[in-house]
Amino acid sequence: MDSRKLIIILLSIILAVFYGDIIKSQNSEELKMIKSAESSFEYQTMQNDKWNDIESFLDLIHKNNINTMEFYLFGAEKGYEKVEATNDGYLPFYQQKSPNIIDEIVPASNTYIRPGRSRKSTKYIVIHNTGMAAPTANADILSRSINNSTRAASWHFTVDDNNIYQQLGIDEVGWHAGNKEGNEYGIGIEICVYKGIDFNTAMRNAAQLTAKLLIDYNLEFDAIKQHYDFTGKNCPQVIREAGRWEEFIELVKIEYLGQTKFADVGFKWFSMSPQVFDNHGRIIKKTNQIRYRVEVMYQGKTQDYYYTSQINY
Repeated sequence: MDSRKLIIILLSIILAVFYGDIIKSQNSEELKMIKSAESSFEYQTMQNDKWNDIESFLDLIHKNNINTMEFYLFGAEKGYEKVEATNDGYLPFYQQKSPNIIDEIVPASNTYIRPGRSRKSTKYIVIHNTGMAAPTANADILSRSINNSTRAASWHFTVDDNNIYQQLGIDEVGWHAGNKEGNEYGIGIEICVYKGIDFNTAMRNAAQLTAKLLIDYNLEFDAIKQHYDFTGKNCPQVIREAGRWEEFIELVKIEYLGQTKFADVGFKWFSMSPQVFDNHGRIIKKTNQIRYRVEVMYQGKTQDYYYTSQINY
């Protein structure tokens, strides 16, 4: 082979490699652009999905029609066996706060209340009503009175419309469910029912606590039990007889979602009917209609949502 042919062949190889590298470089850049576009699309899709989930969450909280009702508080005290009460209506605005639990653990020396044993595992959150309807039977009074009690009855939390008190260590056995299964594996929550209580708010406080406990112990919603489920006792009597158990479970679900799926989302609630409806979702004066706005903040973006509800008497 003469030298000219050899030079031509070598030049052809060099050019082929050179242009091949250019094409590879172009393809690499194009691939980067495609991957970047795909990533941007996936991120945008995730963002849109999150906003759709937020709107679904707001729809869960909102009610087109808010029902009011008359119901009864039941107590063991003479003269307070059956006390009339009114549900003036509310919407369960998610408030993005942890339960404020006041530690009033009963002294270990009171073995009537504290058996001194820990649960092997936690399977249930057991809901009770206190069965004390006198005006003084709020969570503060009950929490203090249990310290010196000689009755073998105990529970972990007492909840009213203002406070949550803790009487037992969270993993201790309590005497509240009426049988071994409920006591050995359940956390007991007593919801106060005293005359004058804002029972809607008390249920919301108990739901907030229940949701936290479900999260802490990795439990499903079917772990929420009534005292009735263990012994057939008509407890929580006020909730049961007013037909409000499903309402309570719904309140727990709202709190659970807020504390988990929407922990990175900000919610601000504004009544547009402030004379009759407050920023916590409570109807404070009889009315036929309420309006409100929700300001939602997520990933640096803010959106407003507007709602109207009719009140049914």
